[in-house]
Amino acid sequence: MLLSLMKYAKGYVYVRITGYAPERFLNLCGNRDILIWNLLPCEDGYEFCISVAGFRQLKPILKKTRTKVRILRRVGAPFLTFRYRKRKLFGVGLLFFGMLLYYLSGFIWNIEINGNSYLSNEVILDFLKDEACTFGTKKSDINCQVLEEALRSRYSEVIWTSIKIYGTKMTVDIQENLLPEEQYEKQDDAVYDIVAAKDGVVTEIITRSGTPLVTAGTEVKKGDLLVSGCVEIKNDADEVVEYLYHSSDADIVGKVVYPYHDVIKKEYIATTPTEKSCKDYTLLIGEITFKNPFFHNPYEEYRMTTDTYQVHVTDNFYLPIWVTRYNYQEVKKQQKSHSEKEIRQIASKNLMNYLQDLEEKGIQIIGKNVIIKRTDKGYLASGTIEVYESIVSYQPTEIRNITSEERQNADESD
Repeated sequence: MLLSLMKYAKGYVYVRITGYAPERFLNLCGNRDILIWNLLPCEDGYEFCISVAGFRQLKPILKKTRTKVRILRRVGAPFLTFRYRKRKLFGVGLLFFGMLLYYLSGFIWNIEINGNSYLSNEVILDFLKDEACTFGTKKSDINCQVLEEALRSRYSEVIWTSIKIYGTKMTVDIQENLLPEEQYEKQDDAVYDIVAAKDGVVTEIITRSGTPLVTAGTEVKKGDLLVSGCVEIKNDADEVVEYLYHSSDADIVGKVVYPYHDVIKKEYIATTPTEKSCKDYTLLIGEITFKNPFFHNPYEEYRMTTDTYQVHVTDNFYLPIWVTRYNYQEVKKQQKSHSEKEIRQIASKNLMNYLQDLEEKGIQIIGKNVIIKRTDKGYLASGTIEVYESIVSYQPTEIRNITSEERQNADESD
């Protein structure tokens, strides 16, 4: 792109050479470092592009090889300027356009986010907006180092970040510490208990810190205390004399039953695209939208898709101009009925997608019991799915105090 702009700025011509020895002509151009490009053979010679400076060096080569050259097309800023040299408003417009591009180059018009998984693009864009470093912000007002520290401070999941500015584009590269989901609930240095996140039966418990209150085979309900962060210190008489607190840490796997429910209607509306389609365009400059006043959608039933493109000169020089294309595809709607075979296929596909979603979350499926029943309006797939999964959740530990009566009884027992 940059090379094409440089060629256009200096100007070049598209020519055709004919004569006795055009191949020798090309060899001599190469020996004298005269650049030619887009070389194509024609009926009686060759056609190619050559710069204005290179074209002026061709006279001795043409004479030596007894070839002739003919200019087919002139391209570039010098020829354009000469053509409109008497139109002063055109020159003023070009000058204004150049000044406008220079002014817009001092702002951020595109933000690229890379490496995020847990944090969505919307969350990071909201953070940049809160820090006044969003679209349309002056580049001179952005301190990338301060912005990186603020991002790491606000989101504990971010362990590394790099914010750079190239042209009018700001890139935000981050790396996250993807801990298990339950770890994100612990936001400070307080002491925590482990409670059941779901109803189930404990199948495995490995305690690293805290007092376990359940064992394998224990049936628990959501919110039941599994591991306490409070450790009781007792005397010889088995009386509590002190409480120590350590944040609980354990791996607890439980057998959980998921209910499954999927309704499939027998009657459905089928949409069939036709061969008719049309397009419409809108232009967004800053916050001002320009619509096509002459467009009218001729279809009653249609399917619409949109494609938005931000105008940019190079890979890093974006402008606050967006072009949106609307594609309208005419469709015909018909009411149809599923056969029993199709319904079973749909039910099986929906169930497989549901199971796949569970497996992607790290849940181990151990059994499923789903049946399909016919109803008045269609079919119902229902049943249960048994899985093994972590049932760990956290809540702050209740701080207990030894009463004076308990302390006195403990002292008397000593």
